[in-house]
Amino acid sequence: LDGVKILDLTWGIAGPVGVMLLAEQGADVIKIEPPGGDPYRDAPEYRVWNRGRRSVVLDLKTDEGRDRLKALAATADVLVEAFRPGAMADLGLDYESLKDSCPRLVYVSVPAYPAGSRLAGRAGWDALVQARGGLQWEQPSWRPGPTFLPNHSPSMAAAYLVPVGIMGGLSAREETGRGQHVETTLFQGGMSLTSMLWIHAEHGQNELEATMSKTYPPGIHQRSVYECADGWIHATGGGASSTGVTLTDVLGLPADKHPGMVMMMAAQGTAEGLAAAQALQQEVDAAFKKFNVAELVDTLHANGFGAEAILPAYKMLEHPQLLATDAVVEVEDPEIGTTKQLGVTIKLQGTPGKVVGPRPRLGAHTDEVLAELAAATPQPAGPARREQPHALSDVRVLDFGRAFAGPFACMVLASMGADVIKIEAPGVVGMMGGGPFIGCQQGKRVLAVDGKRPEGRKIIEELIAKADVVHHNMTKGVAERLGIDHATVTAIKPDMITCNTFMYGPTGPLSDLGGLDPLGQAAAGLEFEAGPVEEGGRPLWYRFGHGDTANALSSVVGVLMALYHRKRTGEGQSLWTSLLHGTALWGSGEYLGPDGPPAIAKFDKGQTGFGPLYRLYETQSGWLQLAAVKPEHWPALCRAIGQPELETDARFATAADRASNRFLLEDLLVPVFAGATALQWRRRLDGAGVPSEIPVDTGDGETILFDEEMVNLGLVAKVQHLTNGALRQVGQLVTFGDTPGHIERAPWVSGQHTVEILQELGYEDEQIKLLAKDGIV
Repeated sequence: LDGVKILDLTWGIAGPVGVMLLAEQGADVIKIEPPGGDPYRDAPEYRVWNRGRRSVVLDLKTDEGRDRLKALAATADVLVEAFRPGAMADLGLDYESLKDSCPRLVYVSVPAYPAGSRLAGRAGWDALVQARGGLQWEQPSWRPGPTFLPNHSPSMAAAYLVPVGIMGGLSAREETGRGQHVETTLFQGGMSLTSMLWIHAEHGQNELEATMSKTYPPGIHQRSVYECADGWIHATGGGASSTGVTLTDVLGLPADKHPGMVMMMAAQGTAEGLAAAQALQQEVDAAFKKFNVAELVDTLHANGFGAEAILPAYKMLEHPQLLATDAVVEVEDPEIGTTKQLGVTIKLQGTPGKVVGPRPRLGAHTDEVLAELAAATPQPAGPARREQPHALSDVRVLDFGRAFAGPFACMVLASMGADVIKIEAPGVVGMMGGGPFIGCQQGKRVLAVDGKRPEGRKIIEELIAKADVVHHNMTKGVAERLGIDHATVTAIKPDMITCNTFMYGPTGPLSDLGGLDPLGQAAAGLEFEAGPVEEGGRPLWYRFGHGDTANALSSVVGVLMALYHRKRTGEGQSLWTSLLHGTALWGSGEYLGPDGPPAIAKFDKGQTGFGPLYRLYETQSGWLQLAAVKPEHWPALCRAIGQPELETDARFATAADRASNRFLLEDLLVPVFAGATALQWRRRLDGAGVPSEIPVDTGDGETILFDEEMVNLGLVAKVQHLTNGALRQVGQLVTFGDTPGHIERAPWVSGQHTVEILQELGYEDEQIKLLAKDGIV
């Protein structure tokens, strides 16, 4: 992204993290801060998330500040803002106000909710979006009711969607010569995590949901999480490994006591099955407690099983695989000295990224940037190559992926208009079936072809010659054996972009291993912090597939950057991402400084929140998510609950006092909120100007999938499936104003588009019949 100038007006999590990913790939990011700085500048995580930028102070409440921003925008490629809908329009700085003077500007908005929705005016702190978006009821925990998600799920998922929107806009601009308005939201970030969970089919609904049930009791739904003698481990594995050893062999259990049988017994749905599952779980738990974590992880790895210690987030900076792939870096912070931080997680091989510097001091580059502005000239609209109906209309992707991460990435590319062709062996659907399959195959065409036979290999090579991207998520060495590795495909198409989404990456001590989503969650600290183990809780696995989603979306960002680079230079390249690296970004706010890890707010053992004013409360009927986070919210809350005297109570006089007396204040508020219903409280707090939401139980997504406003906004896709009939599922994750997304096709069935694709390649009907007769297609 050398030469790309980005104006960063974001705050919070999604914008800063998303823009950081682009700063690492060469973009010149100018952070625009108000006098006094970004309101979250003192947050420890910002030392990481706002690194690699230049800081400029502008007062946008003044004419001078607004004029300077307009002048900067005229010389920039991208402007990103994260204000509530309408705030930039009030300043005369929205896209409509700038588009004529800045015709090449890609203007990206990152509010909590879509500007066109009825929710646009609601307060948008992450926990409120968790509640309103249904995520808190989707996650089983160690108590009844909704679960606060301490990893900021909507924001961190949206952090990947921000660069997807930016790069999609820049890629389209290379064709049309024009910028456009792009929007993604925290709400869409949350929806990206539900793709394999929230599906409604006219036929076969029960079968789609069976693979992703969340109805098992505590201890059963947390499959593969075990306590050892000195800590916790997440261990995955089915039958015998490549060495012929089984997990029961390693644990010293009889062959009929396999840990995987626990879920099978519980899935019977009978009292007898559940009792047997719980009895077996106790035996398995006892076997794990005979081992130390490090010993067992090494033994499982040596025998080809997936396993990770469940550790605090900052411990990932010691992970051997992150160290071996140069994904941990030292950054000299101007305020605290040498820090160790998570580095570049998207690995472009032709144009590798790097961490270019620390978070700048406030206003450190104001004079420098304004001096450059005096010598700069506004960017005119560029020459158009072609009109572009969708952001990626000019791109063809060959999807060789299996399971979820690889196919989901290609589904996102398809939603942006790319022609994605899924390559499958005849008669084989390479997925566990059900919701996870449907949740990652929308929008594609499928070709069923036997690539191991010469005739089938010829067809694949003909497709490669006409494609732009080859994408897959195979373990090391498999792509080479199948002839879809970078060296092989570039011998056919020299400017090809290839992407592999690994578990661990192509190099390092664990690179030969595959793995599943929970391993990334364990290694990145998600399960430890969600427990929270440090507070005496048990680790908690997130059922959303955070690792798969992070791996997929980081690969989408990488592919879009590689496509943009190719449009500017003609050069293709290979890139890789991994489940470990993608999930690590969720814990990237942690770093190691001279005094160890930073003091970050602690999650409570009750799994309700970070403190008395940012947590879940049980009410007389239902639950309430409170987010009284601004200084003015405290006195308003005191009045709203009928206890104005608390405002001047010495124990709670300041934010620091309320934090240090956290449990005392919670003890006061718990019975207060229990005195009325959640709806009564939300209405009362709305009237007082105190942000809150009622956690929505969506009924496995049904209330959102059948919300016609969400359908009209494109966030829910309605398509017709060949066997499941009318299908509703997650739709657009990013909204492009001039080159809108396009979801036309339902998830495929095997061989559905084989004839169509072969005809495009020039095959006659008789040739196709012979290929089918011989089992090649």
